[in-house]
Amino acid sequence: MTSRRTGETKLIIVRHGAPHEDHPVEPADPPLTMEGRQQAARLATQLIAEGIDRIVSSPQQRAYETAQPLADRLRLPIEVLDGLAEVDRGTDRYRSPETIKRETPERWHEFLASPIAYFGLSEERFRATVLRAFAELLASDTGTIAVFSHGTPIKVILQHALGLKDRATLVIGHCSVTSISGTSIDKMTVECVADQRIQSGAGC
Repeated sequence: MTSRRTGETKLIIVRHGAPHEDHPVEPADPPLTMEGRQQAARLATQLIAEGIDRIVSSPQQRAYETAQPLADRLRLPIEVLDGLAEVDRGTDRYRSPETIKRETPERWHEFLASPIAYFGLSEERFRATVLRAFAELLASDTGTIAVFSHGTPIKVILQHALGLKDRATLVIGHCSVTSISGTSIDKMTVECVADQRIQSGAGC
């Protein structure tokens, strides 16, 4: 991964590991599966040498648990930032996109068009909340920050940074790494997009 330039903040943005869908105790905010925990552990091993100064996570358990191995290795606290949360926060049952497609195929086109609207949220308000959270991180000028979030917020920041019209063109896999450097929300350089090779020891 590219080192940051003087005066910039570098964000290493990670989508959470695989969550436990239909968790018997916490269906709305599930923890990671065994596979997800293994993904998080491998990620921590690869990111340990990145010179990370802060670790920030979405309030949702699947993101926080993905951050935990790295926090343990670096002995850093995990800061929680609400603006990094996924569109399904507050629902009574986590559903993966694959399950949504299988269970409600008649609404699949709605989900593809806008997961934000699908969950009854305002597109404009959600986007503004996410961008405000990332703007706060970029303005902190605290070196390199590992940010643990979700597919939709990561797509929002990438859409803004890359000037894309459609977020649906982006595929953000579990424990993939996106790297952005900058001094503000409007002065960003995208260095790496949703790279999963880090899971096998490679990566950008």
